[in-house]
Order: sequence, then C-alpha cells, then structure tokens
Amino acid sequence: MDDKLKQRLIGALVLIIAAVVFLPMLLSGQDETVSVEVEAPEQPVMSSEPIESAAPIELPAPEPVNDIPEAEGIPLPVEEEVAEPAISEAPVAEPVPAPEPEAAPAPVAPTATQGDWVIQLGSFSAVANAEGFKQKLVEQGYNAYTVTAKADGKEITRVYVGPLLDRESANRVRDELSRRHETKGFVTAFDAASGKR
Repeated sequence: MDDKLKQRLIGALVLIIAAVVFLPMLLSGQDETVSVEVEAPEQPVMSSEPIESAAPIELPAPEPVNDIPEAEGIPLPVEEEVAEPAISEAPVAEPVPAPEPEAAPAPVAPTATQGDWVIQLGSFSAVANAEGFKQKLVEQGYNAYTVTAKADGKEITRVYVGPLLDRESANRVRDELSRRHETKGFVTAFDAASGKR
C-alpha cells in the first residue's frame, strides 16, 4: 500500500473515533438551570409629614478690623464709609481686604483662551530666512512668530505658529503645514513668559 493512502486511512479512522467519543457528550448536554432566591430588603417607609424649617439665626453685624499693624513705607488704603446692609434671612459677611504692598506688576499669565500649544516649524541661523518664512506664514493666515535663542554657542531663530487651544488642533495645523511647506514641524507646550516652549 502507498504511504499517503495509509496516512489518509489512519487520519480518517482517528476522526471517526473522536466523533464517536465526543459527539454523544456534546449532544446529550442537559440544560442545567439553577434557581436562586434573592431576598431584597423592604423599601423604607417615608413619612409624609412636612419638615419644619429652622428659625433664621440673626448674627451681629461684623465689626471692621483695626488691628492690622502698619508696615513701614507701605501706604494704607483710605477707608470709605460703607452703608450697613439690611439684615436678611441669611446675612453674608463681606471680607475686609488686606492692604497689599505696592510692587512692580508681574507679567500677566495667559488665559486659557490664548492656548497651550505651539508648532515649531524650523530653526534658522540666518535671521532673514526665518523672518521671510514667518512672513510667508502670516500672509497665509497663520499666527506665526519668531524667537531668538542660543544653541551650541550660535544664535538661532526659531519659527513658531500658534498658540493653539488644544493639542489636537495643533496636530491638525502641523499636518497641514507639513503638506504645504514640506517641513516637518513638531507640537510643543507654549511658554507664555518667553513666547516659546
């Protein structure tokens, strides 16, 4: 007999034996259902009586604070006469503002509407090239700007577009700019103090 024919016969015999053994087990499977009794607690009884409202508490009028020590060289704000508000059911005490020392105004942090993401499109050693690229972007309607920095002892000018509100918007604009200008920009966090990442 041929070896291939022997292998086929043995394989067929193994399949028939497996079918004879396993098919009755699969077909005679009984549906086993188990009933479980669940005891839920009874719903609490709620009374339908109205709840009495608490009587309003009358608080004494707040007295102005005059115990603040005077600091040297700091002018105190002039106190204006303030009419006492009529006491209602729930009086609200107004806080007395503490005098603040006059200092140089700190730079204003950007609001959430200014965005948190920028796209760096390139770094140029020639300022004229960076300015030309920035001008091209501005003419196309992008909010482009440049930042000068030092890298490896050389002065470079980086071109940014943004800031944008969210990273998804920044990624979309980056992809659009990559197609238009054949540049590979990258999205980075916006630093409001320096105008760069």
